[in-house]
Parts: sequence; C-alpha cells; structure tokens
Amino acid sequence: MTLLSAYLSSPKTRKVLSKRPGQAGFSLIELVVVIAVLAVLTAIALPNFLGVSDDAAARSAQQAAITAFKECQVHKARGKTSQDEEFVSPALGDFVVYAVDAGSAQLNPVPAQGAAGTLDCFTSAGAIRDIWSVPKVSNKFPSFKVANDGTKSCISGTSSSNNTKTFDTGCSGSTGAAGIWE
Repeated sequence: MTLLSAYLSSPKTRKVLSKRPGQAGFSLIELVVVIAVLAVLTAIALPNFLGVSDDAAARSAQQAAITAFKECQVHKARGKTSQDEEFVSPALGDFVVYAVDAGSAQLNPVPAQGAAGTLDCFTSAGAIRDIWSVPKVSNKFPSFKVANDGTKSCISGTSSSNNTKTFDTGCSGSTGAAGIWE
C-alpha cells in the first residue's frame, strides 16, 4: 500500500471527501434575512441614540445655571456683593449663561454688563440677579432660569416648521410657554 492509498482510505479523509460542495455555509436568502433584521433594528434604535447628546446639552445647561446661582450665593455669604465681583461664565457648546436683572421673563434676556465671558451676579444695590441658560439655537432647546430667590423655571423652545422636535429636557411648559424644571 502506498502512502497515497493509505491517506485516502483513512476514515477522516473519507469523511472530508464524502461531503458535497455547498452543504456548509449560509444561503443567500439567510443572509438577506439577517441584513433585513439588522436594518429594522437600526431604524428603531438610531433616533433614540441621536437625541442623547442633545438631552445631555440641555441637562448641562440646567446644571450650569444652578452652579452659577450657587456661586452668587457664596459671594453674597462672604459679603462680596459689589458689581466688581465677577466670575467666569461656564463654557457650554449649545448654551450661554447670563446674569440678568430680576424679573426679566424674556426668551432671550439681555445680559448684565460685565467683562466678556464673566457673570456679574449683583445689581448696584447688591441684590442677586437672575441666572439664565439661554440656547444659542432658540428653536431647539428651552431657556432655563434660576431666579434670585432660588426658584427654577424654564421657557420651552419654539419649533419652526423645519424642526418639529425641541429638546425640552426637564421643562414642563408647553412650546413657547413658561414651565418648571423637573
């Protein structure tokens, strides 16, 4: 018996050689079904993932307004209530944080005078100003406010015809109306 005939007569070799081509692997229909299922799952999940960064931006604006208000309270507790007591305004990508004279209910309040990038917490009388986090794109996000007495409120973003979804994260007011944060 030659080496070749010994190899061909072994049970392992016979098993391999007895298989027909095309018995292993996936058919074209199976591959198409798997791709269709993945496409449906992607279509369902993708919108949820796209809103995550916008929700995070709105939540960071809320926290920035609260932090700025607390900083003003710390300055007041230390007896530093002059208009010269300024601190750096938080840097947010989608929002601007302002200190505004109390009672302003505008959607885009005019900030108090101060150096660029700073918050001026106090009026000339030493009262704490309201703190606003105002979106750079007004029809996408709400504006968040912490009043000088610590009351939190918000004004919902206004939808345009091209942008039907606003990210009113934590704002209970209807579109364009005042509400309360959650």
